Amino acid sequence: MIRLEELKVWSARLLIASAGLLVATVVIGLKLPALWGAAEAESAENPAPVRQIHLYATDGRMLLPNGKDEVYIWGYSLKNEPGSAEFPSPTITVNEGDVVEVTLTNIGPKLEGAKKVAHTIHFHGLDTDQENDGVPHTSHAILVGESFTYRFVAAHAGTYFYHCHVDTIEHMQMGMHGAFIVKAKGGLPEAWTGGPRYDKAYLLQLNEIDPVWHQAVEDGAAYDRTDYHPRYWTINGKSFPDTENDPASMIEGRVGDTILVRLLNSGYESHNIHFHGQHVQIIATDGRPLPSPIEKDTIQIGPGERYDILMKLYQVGDYPIHSHNITDNTNNGEYPGGMHTMMKVLPALSDVSIKLTAGKQEAWVNGRRQEWANAPLIQNGQLYVPLRPLLEAAQMKMSVEAGTGAVVLTMKANELKLMAGQKQAVYNGNSVNLSAPPIAMKGSVLIPMRMAISYMGAKLDKGSSGEWTVTLPMLKPSPSTVADPEMAAVGTEPAASSSPSHEGHGESDAPSETTGGSGATVKGEAVTVNIDSSTFSVKELTIKAGTTVTWVNQDDVAHTVTDLNDHFDSKTILASGSWSFAFNEIGSYTYYCAVHPSMQGSVTVE
Repeated sequence: MIRLEELKVWSARLLIASAGLLVATVVIGLKLPALWGAAEAESAENPAPVRQIHLYATDGRMLLPNGKDEVYIWGYSLKNEPGSAEFPSPTITVNEGDVVEVTLTNIGPKLEGAKKVAHTIHFHGLDTDQENDGVPHTSHAILVGESFTYRFVAAHAGTYFYHCHVDTIEHMQMGMHGAFIVKAKGGLPEAWTGGPRYDKAYLLQLNEIDPVWHQAVEDGAAYDRTDYHPRYWTINGKSFPDTENDPASMIEGRVGDTILVRLLNSGYESHNIHFHGQHVQIIATDGRPLPSPIEKDTIQIGPGERYDILMKLYQVGDYPIHSHNITDNTNNGEYPGGMHTMMKVLPALSDVSIKLTAGKQEAWVNGRRQEWANAPLIQNGQLYVPLRPLLEAAQMKMSVEAGTGAVVLTMKANELKLMAGQKQAVYNGNSVNLSAPPIAMKGSVLIPMRMAISYMGAKLDKGSSGEWTVTLPMLKPSPSTVADPEMAAVGTEPAASSSPSHEGHGESDAPSETTGGSGATVKGEAVTVNIDSSTFSVKELTIKAGTTVTWVNQDDVAHTVTDLNDHFDSKTILASGSWSFAFNEIGSYTYYCAVHPSMQGSVTVE
C-alpha cells in the first residue's frame, strides 16, 4: 500500500508541474481523500509503539580500577540531577518498529567553575534524518537549560550506540556514550526479526580512559589531543578483576544454552577480543545480518564498530574473554587488569522422568507422586498428555496470547505457538503442521506425545504393564536462581575446597594486630595476609622473629607464596585455602605469586 506521506509528496510535486500534468493532478486528486482515509484507518488500527526516553546531560566522577583514584567525567543520566553522569551512559533498549522519542535536557555541570558547554545525541548506525542526526552544524546544539526531542523509527534490529557530537573527540573520551539496542519485533529473543534465537544476551561495551585528558578538562587546562595515552581499558566501564563481580560483564550459562554477545567498541582504539574454549559465530555487524556466519576465535573490532556474536555452549568450565593487545590487559601499567572478563559454563540440568498410565490421574515425577487434574488418554491411536504438568516438570514457560487465546511455549531459545483443535502451529515464527491437534478438556490442554517428542525433546518408552515413561530435558533453571532471562546471571557453584596446610608450617588461630594497607608492623606470634583480587592485602610486612604468617586465599583462582631467594614456597593455594610459614630468622624476604608474578610482597623480620 502507498503510504500517506508518499501520496502527499506526489500530489505536491504534480501541483507545481506543467499545465498538462496539472490536469492529471486534478484527476488523481479526486481519489486522494479515499486513499488517505484508508491509510489513516490502517495506522489507527495498528499504531506503532512509541518508546519515550528522557536523558540529562551533566558531569560526575568515576572511581578508577585501582580502587582509590577518581576521574572527572561527562555523560548522560536518567536523573535530573547535576553530577549524576554514568560511565558508560545508560543502555537504551527498544524493539524493531518502535517509534523512538529521546528527549535530551542539558542540565549543565555540578563542578563549580566548569564550562557550560552544549551537547547533542548522535545515534550511531541508526538511519535518522538530518534534523535528528545530532551533528550541531547540521541540526541542533543543545545549550544548558535547553531540551530537544529526537524522533525516528527503529527500523532494523541490531546493536548500535549513541554519543555526543559536540567537540566529539573530547566529549566521547569524557564519557558521553552509551549502547543502543534494537531487539526483534515484540522483544522476542531473536538476533533480528526471524533470525537465530538465543537463551541469554550480554553486552560487552569496550572503551579506554586517559586520566590526563580528564584532569585537563576538570582544570580547564589546555592539552595536546594528539598525545593520547590511555592507562585503563574497560568492559562496561569496569576493568579486571572488577568485571568478574559484575553480572552484566561476566557471562554465565549452562551446557546447551545459546548466548548472544553484543560486542561494541565506543572508544578510539582497535581491540582484538579472544574467546577461550570455543569458536564463536559472527552473525551480524553494525546492525545488519551477515549473508552467512563467520566462525572466529579472535575478533578485531575498530572504533565505532559492533558485532553480534552467537555461542552455543557445549563444555563445562571457566574461560577467559580478553583483548590480545598487550596494554589492554593492564591497569595503569599493572598486570593483570583491563579488558578481561570470564565466561562460566555450568553443567546442563538433569532430565525429568515422568511415569504415567492412560486413564489414571496419578503420575510419578522424578519418583514423587502427583495427582493430575486430567488423566492421559489414548485417542486416534495416539497418547495424549496434559500440557501443564509437563511444562511444570521441565520448568518451561507458558503464556496465553492476548486476543487469539493461542498457547505460547518458550523452550530455551525456541518458541511454539498452538491452538486447541488445530493441527497448524507456529514454531519460531514459521508455520508447521502437528501430527494431531491438541485438545481442550475441562479447562486444560492435552497434547499428543508426538508433538512433545518433535518440539520439546521428549522421549517415550512403554512398559510391559501399560505404564509409559516420559523423559523430558530440564530446559530452564529453577525460578529461584534466575532473574531476567535476557541479562541474568545463573547461580554460581560452590567454591573449591580448602587446600591443606603444608607440612612443617601448621596454621594458627592466635589473634594478631595486623592492619590492612600496603605496609604494617605486627606485634604478636601470628599474622594473617589475605589474597584477594590478585593482591596481597599487606604488601610490606614487618614482624618479630618467631612470628607465623598465614596467607589466606580469598580469591576465586589459585595463587602461590614464593620467596625470591627460595627460602619458602607454598606451591598452589586453592581458592579458600591457606598456607603458613614461621619466620625464625632475621632478615628481609621478597615473595611473589608464581602464577601472577606482578603480585609481590615483602616481609622484614626484626
